[in-house]
This record gives sequence, C-alpha cells and structure tokens, in this order.
Amino acid sequence: MRDKLRVLICGTGNAAHVFSAVASSHEHVEARVLILNAVRANEWAEIAAVSHLTATSPGELFESKGLTITSDPEVAARDCDIVIISIPSFLHLQYLEALAPYLPAGCVIAGFPGGNGFEFDVRKAFGDRYDSTLFINFESLPWICRRNEFGRTARIAGTKSRLIAAMHGDPAQARVADPIGALQELLGENPKLAITGHLLGMTLLSVNAYSHPPMMFGRWKDWNGKGLPEAPLLFEELDAETATLLGDISAEVVATSRAIMREHPHVDLSQVIPMYDWDIACYGNDIVDKTNLMTALRTNPIYAGLRHPMIRRDNGEYVPDFQHRFLSEDVPFGLVVIRGVAELAGVPTPHLDRVLRWSQDVMGREYLVGNELCGRDVAYSRAPQRYGYTLDDLLVS
Repeated sequence: MRDKLRVLICGTGNAAHVFSAVASSHEHVEARVLILNAVRANEWAEIAAVSHLTATSPGELFESKGLTITSDPEVAARDCDIVIISIPSFLHLQYLEALAPYLPAGCVIAGFPGGNGFEFDVRKAFGDRYDSTLFINFESLPWICRRNEFGRTARIAGTKSRLIAAMHGDPAQARVADPIGALQELLGENPKLAITGHLLGMTLLSVNAYSHPPMMFGRWKDWNGKGLPEAPLLFEELDAETATLLGDISAEVVATSRAIMREHPHVDLSQVIPMYDWDIACYGNDIVDKTNLMTALRTNPIYAGLRHPMIRRDNGEYVPDFQHRFLSEDVPFGLVVIRGVAELAGVPTPHLDRVLRWSQDVMGREYLVGNELCGRDVAYSRAPQRYGYTLDDLLVS
C-alpha cells in the first residue's frame, strides 16, 4: 500500500486556506501548513486542534481530515512530496530559503501562481542545487476564493476551467510518479492542469501584473483627492478607455514573447496569449457577453461585486489605497518584471510604461528612469535587472 502523499501548503491567506481544506479532505493525503510567523502558526494550530477547516463552493464542501500546522521549516519539509507556494510574491524567497536546506530530493515545488520571475527566487534559494530542483510555475490560482474566518472557513466563488504551467527539472526524478497527475487529483476535475512551453512564458503570462495596475491607473489617474461614498466596482464599472489600455498592454506582452521566439526559435512562448483570449479560456462558460475584452470583464459573474481597494476615512468616505497589493505586489513583482524582460528583448512598451510611471509616483518608488529600468527600487523588485541577468540567462531553463 502506498504511503500517504505528503503535501505542504505555505501561508495563511485566501488561497492557503482553500488549498489546506482541499488537500486535507483526501484520505490519502497528509497535509501540513508552514507559517513562518510563530504566533500566527500557534494560533492556527490551536484552532485546528478543536475545529475542522472547511472550504465551500457551489454544490461542494471540502472538510479537513487533519492538518499539521508549524512554524518550523525542518518539520514542515520532512519527507515532503509536494510544496504548494500560495503566498504573496514578496514572501516567496523567504519561504524558499527557509525550506531549501530541508526539502528531500525530488520534492515538487508548485507555485500557485509562482508569478513573474518565480524561477529567479528558486535559483537564489537553491543555489548550486537549482538544476536538480523540480518546480512548476502555474499561471494563476485555481479559484477565485476568500478566507472567511482564519483557520476555520473559506469560500470558493468560482473555479477556472483550465490552468497551464511550465516545469523545470526532470519529472522522472520526482518523489511522486506523476506530479501533474497528483496535483490534478488533489484539485479535482477542474481546473484542467497542463504543462506547456518555457518558464519565461509564465513570467510574461501572469495576467494580474498587467491587469490590476492598469485598472487602478484607469480609475484614479485623474483623481482629485476627494473621498467617495463607497468603493467603486472593479470590473462591472470598467470603462472603454481602461479596457483599451488593458488590451494595448497585453499586446505589448504578446509582442515581447513573439520577438524572443523569432530570435530564439527553440524557445516556446506560445502560451503567452492576449488577455481577452486568456479570460475566455479560463471563464468562457461563465462570461455573459463575449463581444470584446470590456464586455467579457464586465459580465463575468465570478468577478461580480469585487471593488477597488480603498481606505475608509473617519468621515465615512473612501479613498484609493495605493499601498494595496494591486500595486505593492503587482508592480515590483509583476509589471516591473515584464518591463525588464521587454527591455532585454528590445521591445518598446509605451502603454505599460505609462502605467508604470504613474504607479511608481503614487507608491513613492523609482523603477523607470527615462526609458531605462534602473531606478533605486529595482533592487527590491524581481526584475531580471536586479540579478544582472541577460536574456540568454532567462532562456537557459
């Protein structure tokens, strides 16, 4: 009889809660959660001792059959088969470096999503062992989901139809015979998981990076500083100008991938597709009006009710939160990374640059100086320029 599949989930956020509930609902899975914050880990462990974590979705309930919660990376990594990284990008390196000394050979690291430049953090954490490290960078999360109550309940609002990824390493050396098959069994029938193309494609395909900042820009570029009675709807109130900008930036990303493939025909970046095509592929069964990108985003019921990140003032009015992860994460660990790749490939990105300049101004950061990605805060981003990488370096994997 096969030993239990040992799955480690990192983090405490929305996705980590759902992954924990879904993974630990299987009888054949030994699920663990690593939380490097010891106070938070102890809090969740106390809850887990007396309560089962649940995640609900339309017509389905996932209930934990037991979770091990720890802040000790050595305990978390012991004999681990799969590590699921479902934490903000700025925490990836911290968790990877904590786990690297203890993970057994052949353990599969899965970034859901790994995001733009995930492989750069893996390289840094594993050093000389990078070439033998097996990891997968998925384009997105499997779900739109929310944590309702810490350690107790979470909710899945919608599940994607498909999810693609790129893999580094030899799956024949993995501790599990079929890494993608094992992950598919964990998640269920949907989303359909598939490995395709080069890792750099995942860096360019990460849609949050070139959707959230432009949507913030489109809504707030002319803001007069006055508060609003409520937070505006993020998708349902998307205007034509912003939708056009999203499409233009998406076109620049696709153009970057095609320019690289022309110069390097052995590199497959065909998974980098226009944003409209991506939305239809993920949510086509749910979208009401598929006429164009604007209508697709505005009529996707899975996005319904999502609002711009705001801060509520003492007088009850709302003002935009320019330190929210839509900028604080999706710019240095997203938009800046894509801009860095485009710069190395010699592809102009005027629409992306317009959003990046506005973003760095409202964030109080410096990435672009003139037309070059050389600002002081590049050192705190995940741009290839931070590591001194050339385009050839990015194409080795």
